[in-house]
This record gives sequence, structure tokens and C-alpha cells, in this order.
Amino acid sequence: PDDPTQAYTGSRCARFRGDSGLGTLRYGPIPVPNDATWHVRFRARGTGTIVGGAYDVLPREWRRLPNAWPFSLGPDWQVCEFDLNLPEECRQWLLDLATQGAVQAWIDDVLVTCPGMVDLDLPPREALTRDVHTLLYLPFEDAFNEDVFFVKPGTTLSAPDAGRFGRSLVLGPGGYVACSANENLDPAVGTIEVWVKFLSPGSDGVYRPIVGVPGPDGMMLSKDQYSHMHVGFSRGWSPLGQATAQGYAYAWQPGVWRHVAACWDRDLLQLFVDGKLIAWTIKPDLPRSLGPELGIGGPGMELDDLRISNVVRYRLPVPLQ
Repeated sequence: PDDPTQAYTGSRCARFRGDSGLGTLRYGPIPVPNDATWHVRFRARGTGTIVGGAYDVLPREWRRLPNAWPFSLGPDWQVCEFDLNLPEECRQWLLDLATQGAVQAWIDDVLVTCPGMVDLDLPPREALTRDVHTLLYLPFEDAFNEDVFFVKPGTTLSAPDAGRFGRSLVLGPGGYVACSANENLDPAVGTIEVWVKFLSPGSDGVYRPIVGVPGPDGMMLSKDQYSHMHVGFSRGWSPLGQATAQGYAYAWQPGVWRHVAACWDRDLLQLFVDGKLIAWTIKPDLPRSLGPELGIGGPGMELDDLRISNVVRYRLPVPLQ
């Protein structure tokens, strides 16, 4: 519910309503970089019982782990927490919060962490800035310099304060912006971060390029026609390093700002949405060079606060196998 009176903090929480033990809320998959003990904490109130548990995420199945932590709820917000030791061979796991019997419950502020976890400060709480590692920064507050950018008809800037921070780039039918890839994108190491708002549902069956280099020697950060969120490189049309979260955008509603960040070097390629690591690849194969054109956006979206850097700005530890 979008109702601050029902939440513990902020304006929303998760609500369970049911007469059977079928309600479940799952987070993951969560990468396991080491053998540290995981700590799970959340706030809950209501009637009935919420049971905490976990799954080992295998390539072809989820395997439920044997331990479970039941919490009997009351009318006041209470802290529910437990520690979890995963099997030695576990590489990804899934947090499972489920109802037991008849339940009317509210859940808020779920925290999952382990020793060594870092705060990425994602998504950004305010507009970004340019620094020595910035190759391209576009807050979309001013008109494009036509000596530097190619702008197709159907591309406009929004009204003041209509974007995520100030103005935004509005890409209507045929909308597209391009500039030099050679000057603004390093295929060997980098970060692309941008706020994006799709103007149609994530399940619209339409390919939505966010930032990319078109052509055989290319790179693309996008939502594809199957609702996958994807970042990847290619050489001669052959795919190289790729990271894909299958179906991740399927349930997305239109008109919602989301933060997308992709980071890469020779060790790791990672894709984040709203601060969550959703896909990664170990030791990605990266091209030595890319095509000449850097494309920004496509029809049916708005973008804001785009920054491209020649350094990895965000990284979470993941299993090396």
C-alpha cells in the first residue's frame, strides 16, 4: 500500500492478507562471495506467523534449505532477525519470507547483509557531478550543442522539475541522441549510470535501448523485447561479455523512474537496477575498440542524469566460480 500510516518508515511496506500459508515474499538471487554468516533483519506487525527461510539457487532448480525461523506477530512493530550459515557449495541464495496459516501482516525495512558487504550508495539520492574519471555527463538541463551531438526529431527536454532531478530528456516517436563513442566510452573499463523512465509497461514486447554503440563492434545497455535487462559487448556481431537478468522488467509499470548502472573491467561485469545487483559475469571478454557512434536512448522513454566514466564506480563481491 502507498500509505505512510501503514509503513514503519517511508511511504510503503509489504502487506500479507490471506487465510492459508501461501503468501510469500522473496529476495534474490543473492551472490555468495565467501563463507561468512549472513544476517537477516526486518520489521513486522499484525496477526499470525511469518516464517523466514532460504533457498540454494542452483542452475536448474531452487533447493530449500532445512532451517526455518518462525515469528509470531503482534499489533506493534517488532524486529525479526536471524543468522544464516549457507552450505559450502552454495553460490547464490534466495531469502524467503512466508506466511503460516491465517495471516494479516505488514513487513518493512528488510535488511540482508554479511561481513565485508559495502554500501554502494545506490541509487543516488541527488544529482551526480563530474570528476576526473567522467567521460560524459549529461544532466539534460540545457539544449544540446549541435556541433557535438546528433539529435533526431521527437527529442525534447522536459519542463523544469519534471525529471528525476530538474529537467529530463524526453524521447518520443523517433527520438534519439548520438555523439562520439571514441571520446565518451572506454571498452576496457567503465561505468554507465542513468535514471530511466519507460513510458509503457516492461512487458510491452518492444526493445528499448538505453545507452549503446550500434553495429558489429558494439555495446548495449537495454531492456529487450522479452523484458530482460541486459548489458553486453560484441565483436563482428559475435557476443562477448554479457550480463542478463531474464524477465526482470516484466512487471514494471510505466512512468516510474528507475536507476540503472553497468560497471565493467577485465575481472567483472555487473548490472545494477535501483541499487540491486541483478546480473554479473566473471572475467568478461571485452573488445579492444568499439564503433564510432554512442547512442543515447530511444523512443518511448525519459532519461536523466547520465554519467559515463572510465573507472568502476560500483562493485559487489560475487563467487569466483
